[in-house]
Amino acid sequence: MNSFLRAFIGCLLVSLSHFVLAIELGDAQIPASIKESYKNRELEPVSCIKNVTAFMDKVAALPPPQDNFINKNSRLTTKRIPNNAPTHLLASCYIELENYEKSLSLLMPLLKNPSETADEIRTLNLIASEIPEPERPQLSNETLINMMQHSLQVMEDNKKTNYANLPEIVNLSVTKLALETHQYQVANESLGKVKQSLKNSKNNELLAWLAYYYGHYYDQINQQQLAVSNFQTAKTMADQQQLIKLNNLINASLSNLYQQKHRYKRAMDFASQRVELLLPTENYVQQADSLLKFAILKRQNKEFNQSLIYLFNAMELVEKKHKTLLAYIYLELGRTYASMPYELDKNTDLAQKYLQNARYHFKQLNRLEQQTETILLLAQLNIRSQDTGLAILQLENVLTLAKDKFPELRVKAFEMLALSYELSGDHQQANFHFKNFHSLQNAIKEKLFALQQLKINEQFQLIEQTQQQIQLETKNNELLLKNNRFKNISYIAALLLIIALSILLGIFKRNKKLIALELATRNRLQLHPRSKLPSHQVQVQENELQYQGVPLYYALVNIPFLNNLNGSKGLFSAENIEEALGEALKTHFYQRTQISQVRDNQLLFISEQEQYEEAKDFVLEIESFFKFFAESHDLTGDIACGVVAFPFLNNVSRAIVPERMLNLTSLALYGACQLRDQLNTNTWLQLYAIEKIQPAFFDGDLWVLGQAGIDKGIVKQKSSHPGTTISWPELNR
Repeated sequence: MNSFLRAFIGCLLVSLSHFVLAIELGDAQIPASIKESYKNRELEPVSCIKNVTAFMDKVAALPPPQDNFINKNSRLTTKRIPNNAPTHLLASCYIELENYEKSLSLLMPLLKNPSETADEIRTLNLIASEIPEPERPQLSNETLINMMQHSLQVMEDNKKTNYANLPEIVNLSVTKLALETHQYQVANESLGKVKQSLKNSKNNELLAWLAYYYGHYYDQINQQQLAVSNFQTAKTMADQQQLIKLNNLINASLSNLYQQKHRYKRAMDFASQRVELLLPTENYVQQADSLLKFAILKRQNKEFNQSLIYLFNAMELVEKKHKTLLAYIYLELGRTYASMPYELDKNTDLAQKYLQNARYHFKQLNRLEQQTETILLLAQLNIRSQDTGLAILQLENVLTLAKDKFPELRVKAFEMLALSYELSGDHQQANFHFKNFHSLQNAIKEKLFALQQLKINEQFQLIEQTQQQIQLETKNNELLLKNNRFKNISYIAALLLIIALSILLGIFKRNKKLIALELATRNRLQLHPRSKLPSHQVQVQENELQYQGVPLYYALVNIPFLNNLNGSKGLFSAENIEEALGEALKTHFYQRTQISQVRDNQLLFISEQEQYEEAKDFVLEIESFFKFFAESHDLTGDIACGVVAFPFLNNVSRAIVPERMLNLTSLALYGACQLRDQLNTNTWLQLYAIEKIQPAFFDGDLWVLGQAGIDKGIVKQKSSHPGTTISWPELNR
C-alpha cells in the first residue's frame, strides 16, 4: 500500500514537464495534469483556477511523503525539493482576474529574503512584475528592486547553476519597476544587460518582451517615435507567436500613448484591436477593462452614445463578479453623462446616480483616491446646478479625504471651492481658496518641472548614444548580410568591411565633434563674452524667469563708461576691465541679487524687495558700487537707473509676467537717462502703478501703454530729481 501511495504521489509531483513558461513564471516545472491549464490561463483564467485548485486539493489530501529515504544499495540520503509551480500558476490565474489579494496570499508565504534558488526568485519575480504597487503596500517598488538585484548577483555568482532565462526575465521586471519610479538609468542598464544576453538568441518570446519594455522606456523619456517603433516590433513578434497577454499589453500601451497625444482616432484603433483580441476569450475581467478603456476614448472623441454602449456592455460582464471594475465603470458612466452637452437636467441626474454608486463601491473597497475623485465630480455637478452649498460641503470632504496624498485632486478642490464661494457671494473665502489653489498648483508644477528635467537629462546622456548604437548595429547587420551573400569573394568583402568601418568611425568622430561644438556654442551664448554675466535673452528663451511668489525690484542700469571703452582704454585693457566688472558684481552682490547683461552697456539687477526698505536703497547701493569701481579704474562713474517693482500690479500679480518686465524697466531707464543728460550726475527713476488698476489696460506693448499710463496718472514716478521735467516720446507725438 505504501509503495502504491508513493507511486501515485510520484505521478503527481515527479511526472513533470520542462515546458518553458511565459515571462512572469520563467523556466519552471509544471505537473503534466495541469499543463493544459497553464497554456490557457490567459484565455480561461476561471477554468485554470478551478483545475489547479482541484489538483492542489488532491495532493494535499494524500499522506505527506517522507522528506528523507535511504537507498539500500547506495546508502545515500536524498531530500525532496518542493515544487511551487502549481502555486505560482494558481497565483498567476488570480492575477489575470485582477484578484491581487488572493494571489498575494498564495505568494507571500513562499517569498524569501534573500531569494536565491530558482523557485524563490520566480516567486519574487511574479510579485514584482504582475502585482501593481498599490496592491502590495508591504512591498514597495524600491524594496523589490533591491531584492531582485541581489538575486541577479546570486545568479551571476552561481554560474554553474542552470537558471535558464531567469536572469533576463528578472532584469525585465527590474526595468518595469524602475520606470514606475522614474529611475531611467537603472531601467536602461537592465535593458542593456538583457539585450546583450539575447544578442545571438533565438528566443523570440523574450525578444518580443524586450522590445515591449524598450517601447515603455522610450515613451517614459518622451521619445515617442522610438517608442512606437519598438512597440510595433514587439506587436509583430507577438502576433507571429500568438502571445495573447503581450499583444493585449502592447495594444493598451499604444492606445495610451496616442491618447496622451490627443490623437483619439489612432488610440481607438489600438483599443479596438484589444477588444477584438480579448472577445473570443473567457477572461471577462480583461474584456471589461478593454471595453472600459475603449469607452473612455469614445467619450474623449465626443462619441457619447457609443461610449455609453461600451460601458454598459462592460458592466454586464462584471456586475456580479468584480466589484473594483464595476466601481470604475460607474465612475466613467457618471463622467460620460456629465460630459454630454444636451438634455442637461436628465443627464445630470443620471450622472449623479452613477457617481453615487461609484462613491459607495470605492468606499467599500477602501479606494480612497477614486472615492475622492468621485466626490469631486459630484461637487462639479452641484456647482453646475447652482447648488453651491452642497458643493462646498462635498469639496471640504474632498480636502479632508485627500489630505497630502493626492495633490492633483486637492488643486481641483481648491479651484472649485473658490468658484463656489464666489458664486455664493463670499469673496473673502473665495480669495482664500484661490490663493491655496495657486500655491499648490505651483508646487505641483515645480515637481513636474523637476521630473521633466530628469527626462531631458536622460535624453541628452543616453538617447544620442542609443541612436548612434542603433545606427552602428544597422550598418553592421547590413555588412553581415553582404558578407553572407558574397562569401565567395571574401577578400573583396573584407576590404568593403574595413572601408565601411572606417566610414562609420569617421561619422562617429564627426558627430562627436559636432555635439561638442554645439555644447560649447550653447555655453558661450549663455554668457556675455567679456563680463561673463548671464545673458538676459537666454534666460527668457529658456524660461528661467518664473515668478516664485516673492516681490522683486527690477533695476535696468545704463553704464556710460562701457560705451567707448575700447577707444578710451584700448582693446586689451577694455576686456580686462569688463571681466573685472563681472567678477566684482558677482562678489559684491553675491546671492542676494540676480544680474544679467541686456546690452553691452546695460545690466539688469533683480533683487527681493525684503532686502531693501525701498527701491531708492537698492539704487543707491548700485550707484555706490559703480562709483567705487569707476574710481578704481579711472573711469567716469555716472550711471542712470530705471527701477520697477514686481509684481507691477499688486491686485493682479500675474497680469504682467516677468518676461515683459524689461519693457517697463526700459521705459524707466529712458526717463533716468534724460535726467542724467540734463544734470550730468547719477540719476534714477522708478515707475509704479496705483492700486486697483484693471489689468486689461496693460494688454499690449508696455512701452506705449506705460507712457499712456503716465499720461492718465495711473502710473506714478519717483526719481532722484523730482522737480525735473521728463519728455516722453509717445506723449509728444
